[in-house]
Amino acid sequence: MTDMNTYEEQVYAGLLGKTIGVYMGRPFEQWHRPQIAEKWGMVDRYVHEDQGVPLVVSDDDISGTLTFIRALEDTDLFADTPDEAFGQAWLNYIMERRTILWWGGYGMSTEHTAYINLKNGIKSPRSGSIEINGKPVAEQIGAQIFIDAFGMVAPGDPDLAVKLARKSARVSHDGEAVHAACVVAAMVSMAFVEKDMFRLLDAGVQMIPASSETAQVHRDVRSWSENDKDWEKTYGRIYEKYGYQHYGGTCHVIPNHALMVMAWSYAPDSFYKSQCIINSAGWDTDCNAANVGSVMGVKVGLERINEDYAFQQPFGDRLIIPTAEGTRSVSDVLNESLSVSAIGRRLMGLPKRTSPKKGAFHHFEMPGAQHGYLVDELDSGSRNTTILKNIEGHSVAGRRSLCIRFDGLNTDRVSRTSTPILPTGPGALYGSAQQMQATPRLYPGNEVIIRGTVSENLTGVASVRVYLRQYAGETCFYSDTEKMEPSARVALRFTIPGGAWPIQDIGLEIQGENASGAFYLDGLWIEGLPRFKFPDRPLMGPGDVPVGWISNVDQTMVRPFPADKQEMMRICQNEGPALLVTGNKDWVDYTFETQINVHLARQAGIVARYQGLQRYIALVKTGNEIRLIERYYGDRVIDTHPVAWEPDEDHILSISCVGEAITAACDGEEMMRSKTEKLLSGGAGYFVENGLVGFHSTTIN
Repeated sequence: MTDMNTYEEQVYAGLLGKTIGVYMGRPFEQWHRPQIAEKWGMVDRYVHEDQGVPLVVSDDDISGTLTFIRALEDTDLFADTPDEAFGQAWLNYIMERRTILWWGGYGMSTEHTAYINLKNGIKSPRSGSIEINGKPVAEQIGAQIFIDAFGMVAPGDPDLAVKLARKSARVSHDGEAVHAACVVAAMVSMAFVEKDMFRLLDAGVQMIPASSETAQVHRDVRSWSENDKDWEKTYGRIYEKYGYQHYGGTCHVIPNHALMVMAWSYAPDSFYKSQCIINSAGWDTDCNAANVGSVMGVKVGLERINEDYAFQQPFGDRLIIPTAEGTRSVSDVLNESLSVSAIGRRLMGLPKRTSPKKGAFHHFEMPGAQHGYLVDELDSGSRNTTILKNIEGHSVAGRRSLCIRFDGLNTDRVSRTSTPILPTGPGALYGSAQQMQATPRLYPGNEVIIRGTVSENLTGVASVRVYLRQYAGETCFYSDTEKMEPSARVALRFTIPGGAWPIQDIGLEIQGENASGAFYLDGLWIEGLPRFKFPDRPLMGPGDVPVGWISNVDQTMVRPFPADKQEMMRICQNEGPALLVTGNKDWVDYTFETQINVHLARQAGIVARYQGLQRYIALVKTGNEIRLIERYYGDRVIDTHPVAWEPDEDHILSISCVGEAITAACDGEEMMRSKTEKLLSGGAGYFVENGLVGFHSTTIN
């Protein structure tokens, strides 16, 4: 078993390694070695600017890895989670054609194929089987790219890691794809306790049949690497025997797994060199570099990831994770690694780790961690004034802080540092705009508390304040200003006003006159409850999705009908059920209320305690009655109440949640009261099935 005193740090290193691999390899995904050699020779740095693309992007390698592991905690069965539950997690967290997966089509994309099978009632593991999908489809690369977290939750226990990895992998894959995934999961698991790369490779391949092609790849590539002493010569051998030309489908696992074995063999102790080799070799670069990075991150440790190149600071740990449940849609590597390690602790039957700095949302309690904070990219006056660095000390509540060092501040030179609340900038528009599904962690009514300490060497006159920026605009909202004094502690409190919705980013602004020094950001805490009225005409973002909402409806409209008496938002779904939701798992006790206007729909209403497409409470009108429904991987009608509504009438629906108690009301009168033992937190929103429905005057309290 791993040293639990360093467990969280090792998970952080592994997830950081995976993220670096994705961001380094994504700009030239599926390039072949000759193309790469002609343009760069060796890829020894981030090349996104060369390609004119953003560094931080949504990517299935990251979102799938950090989403499918949630099946373990969702069932509360952890090691005993059944095969079927891994498929249920797909149906809960994936919005078809909008989140996580490459939606290449049935038979083209292995994951799309498996999703359609699941949707049509074929349960896991048959959903990903060779029997159903055929060998060329079932043996593509996806199972391997989603698998690292199963090694992270079973440190030093490769048998358990492989048991869980195999169940997850078989939702969508079979055969050699599952073997390759099991090797990666076992290597990640063993890297917590074994630091010799060749023993790690031995441990991984021992978990699969010796007769498998994946095992033969290991024997061949390791032998070639030992004899060739030149990775490009070994690459040539891999191309000849295991290149894409020998396999069917779009991106077979065997060629890419072979390159990973090569990178580990030629760079057994260097994170930097392993990334240079795996990215320079080509093929599915982001996937391969991510898997290589996760193993190497755990193996070499956090302190060595950045020893030869500043991998981490350019992206400040930022992650975009689009799923059907928005709590972690905009996140960072440290917070995600703590979520993964919390699952690992439960899996191992160990006590829950105390939340850093008494529940701080941002706490910086790992070397290098930035929680997404970067110098404000939208403020030209900050670019040459500010340097950020995670440092030890200067923390009242913990061990580390984020040093915001500023220099030469004056009237036109300020220091602004921010972290995103919603996806924005080039990364929000890169790839499929439909993938940019996100809800914020901050809403009007929440109170933000930021604490820190001023450096003792402060010169000049300086002050600091919190700022919030509204999405896609120049409008900022500010807290009261606090004057900075040398060595003084600063506490800033800011209740988010209603007009700030939706919030793009939050940060600190330091102003001054001939001011230089540093502010040591200790942490950010979120208190209070959301309390505000949503705008009837929402801001529309990429893919015609209202900003701050997650949507799988066919169409959202804000243009009024000629006879409308007031503005409203209408959602339209041509076939089947669909939702437009906001909020997150921070929402526990609240009332969600709206005025609903049913134009034509089979069912329409509102939802609360939303935790994904298969987990929520719904209050819907259908026919001549209103139903209170608990959806938990299937629908249970809790109660019904008769109504007589005419088309285009306005009616008020509300759901109140307090602990296990659920109360439903219509037009101000309580209709139904019940309890739920399963759904105790989650967001809220709108529901429609086969039709068009409008909503306005929506509030959360």
